[in-house]
Amino acid sequence: MLIGIADQVPPGAIFARLQRIGERALKEGTAAALAGSVRPQTAASIARAAAPSKPVANAGVPPDDVFTEVRFDVAKGKHIAIKEHVNALLQRGVPAEQILEQGLITAIDVVGKRMATGQAFIPEVLLAARAMSAAVSVLEPHLVHSGEQQRGKVVIGTVTGDMHDIGKNLVVTMLRGVGFEVIDLGVNVSRTQFCEAVEQHRPDLLGLSALLTTTMMEMREVIRVLDERGLRPACKVFVGGAPLSEQFAQQIGADGFGLDAVAAVTTAKRLIAAVPA
Repeated sequence: MLIGIADQVPPGAIFARLQRIGERALKEGTAAALAGSVRPQTAASIARAAAPSKPVANAGVPPDDVFTEVRFDVAKGKHIAIKEHVNALLQRGVPAEQILEQGLITAIDVVGKRMATGQAFIPEVLLAARAMSAAVSVLEPHLVHSGEQQRGKVVIGTVTGDMHDIGKNLVVTMLRGVGFEVIDLGVNVSRTQFCEAVEQHRPDLLGLSALLTTTMMEMREVIRVLDERGLRPACKVFVGGAPLSEQFAQQIGADGFGLDAVAAVTTAKRLIAAVPA
């Protein structure tokens, strides 16, 4: 079986079709697995991999196995079941932030690492991202009540000439989940559009995404235009994408860098902590 897969979420994507593709690929890949050429991982193995080797000893922290179901849901892209399981955890008194951090983010981090090593592919990531987004929609009201929405404001987008949005969308979902207000400009965003968004929304942080080596240098130009318009001091800039590095981020004058979605959220938290109140 030959499958051609895009690296962008197509408009009106039919996720059920992606699910069927994944199931068929798993079924027809069994022969290769038996021959020893691949080592497929199941959603259950992802849930186990996401769990720490030793239980957390902190008082009041729920046992780690309570998050197994939601991790499994993320790994399998179960966007309907995950809402029920998240609600069940909330009813048991598990804090929303712990569900997010120890359940959802831990699971999506494993999915991201599997994709980076060639063990997972774009349909799996799309389905996992949709499941996580569904779970975050359930958690959001509870995170708001706990004051998590006060973290800060982020404008984010993929630079001109780049239509890739999977990684950016994951970052957006996770930033919102941990309490940031996020204005998502989408893909193929021009320098002018970034500057206008900074002027209009006055964000604390500006996130720039690129997946192509041919577009990553556009990040430097966005930062240059921000400087020319006197907008650079108004917000900190963090960048991310597969071809980037910490060294590149420093060379173009960015304030932070995230190799993947989890690292991007960590960077955003660090940068926002340094923003004067």
